[in-house]
Amino acid sequence: MKIYLTRHSKTVWNQEKRLQGRCDSPLTPEGIENAIALKKYLDQSQLSFDYIYSSPIQRAYQTAALLFDENLIIQDDNLVEMNFGVFEGRKISDILKTDEVLYNCLWHHPEQFTRISQGESYDEVIKRAHSFLNQLRQLESDSHVMVVTHGMYFIVLLATMLGLDKKDYVLINQKVVEGCSLTLVEEINGHYQLIKYNQCDFLPHIMNASFAK
Repeated sequence: MKIYLTRHSKTVWNQEKRLQGRCDSPLTPEGIENAIALKKYLDQSQLSFDYIYSSPIQRAYQTAALLFDENLIIQDDNLVEMNFGVFEGRKISDILKTDEVLYNCLWHHPEQFTRISQGESYDEVIKRAHSFLNQLRQLESDSHVMVVTHGMYFIVLLATMLGLDKKDYVLINQKVVEGCSLTLVEEINGHYQLIKYNQCDFLPHIMNASFAK
């Protein structure tokens, strides 16, 4: 099975450097242009998909709808972003002024992170990732699957596929994967191999963002 992963395109809150989580904000004009660029790349590469899954949160679903016929999109609650609780909607610069230790644990010491008030733990997100992967294992082994999700969930899902411990999330989470980039993981008999990561050479706008700043 070939599993293609992408993150939702750039939003207003991405631009304002606010933490989103379960809260939402609309795609920016640049975000829409990037989604159109990814669609063009998929068409030119003659990539087709047997199953298309999207988080139901609007910024992800809108990205998926720009890429594909909406009738083909399967909305899956397992793909929603990590719940960042009371941090959602706040500027990262403000969070660092009041909750620097907790925020830094979220990104730099995942094995020490507990949860943000009213938010999710890593273990809860990992459980959702396993649930989603179990669903995919029920599909035909030669399926081509597209997954449209969110930045932190992308990290946890990819890390889960690669068998990384929480302490090793820092290997992939210091820069947030580009919106509308393309990552490819191949699954054979329950084993996952990373083939392509964060390909974004076809995108007109690159954020190159880090949540650590």
